[in-house]
Amino acid sequence: MSTSRIVFVSTMDGEMDIWTMATDGTDRRNLTHTPNWEEDHPAWSPDGAIAFCSRRHGEGEIYLMDAEGSSLARITENDLPDLRPHFSWDGQTTLFASDRIGQPDIHAMGRDGSNQRPLSNHPAFEVESAYDPDGSRIVFTTDRDGHRRLYTMSPDGIDQRPLETTNDGGDNPSFSADGQWITFTSKRGGDDAIYVMRADATQVRRVTPKGLRAWQSSFSPDGLQLVFTAQAGERRQLHRIDLDGSNPTNISNCDAEEFAAHWGPELP
Repeated sequence: MSTSRIVFVSTMDGEMDIWTMATDGTDRRNLTHTPNWEEDHPAWSPDGAIAFCSRRHGEGEIYLMDAEGSSLARITENDLPDLRPHFSWDGQTTLFASDRIGQPDIHAMGRDGSNQRPLSNHPAFEVESAYDPDGSRIVFTTDRDGHRRLYTMSPDGIDQRPLETTNDGGDNPSFSADGQWITFTSKRGGDDAIYVMRADATQVRRVTPKGLRAWQSSFSPDGLQLVFTAQAGERRQLHRIDLDGSNPTNISNCDAEEFAAHWGPELP
């Protein structure tokens, strides 16, 4: 039986809080319980910690906590927003977005907040990023070409170039644990949908069905399923789907807004 959990944002208790649940949508737990502040964009570390953005001290800072919501630590402290954390696969580096140098850029820092530094350093809007599991590169979203598309760069921010040879758009990239696949959001078919492609940008295919507006996807630990956000009536809800596009399932099924899910590692 899987011990992995999905971390996500929910408004079930009023404001945006960080929650986890079992992969079938049961055993739901509110980890932050902050009725006066918004929490957003949680991300698992490989060893089961959770980084997230909180506005409890202003525009937005990165915090770290354990899988039960304890051991809370503030990692960034800055007058401008620090958002969208994402761990390297060894858990030692955290990517995040900040406009502290004049525009929204991809930054990196140690897990404890040390050595904070800009990476993408471009006047375009750049906030979504993901490490390749082998540590060789970072895939990120940029609008420097006039629309949002996927680029790659080395871990030190050099060698920035488009991931795909086509001019198709892409957003919210995330790798499978074996590094063989990337899932992402794209409107290349006319509507927001979840796609996957090989890590070398070949074998691109749509996963979610036509008519279902979907974004923000993340792989299961075994790479066989995705969790993603989709529009379900008037609300955003979390869904799960097999990688071949079969068995789409709403795992939220509640009266709250739920989004920004990240499927976590197998926990002890």
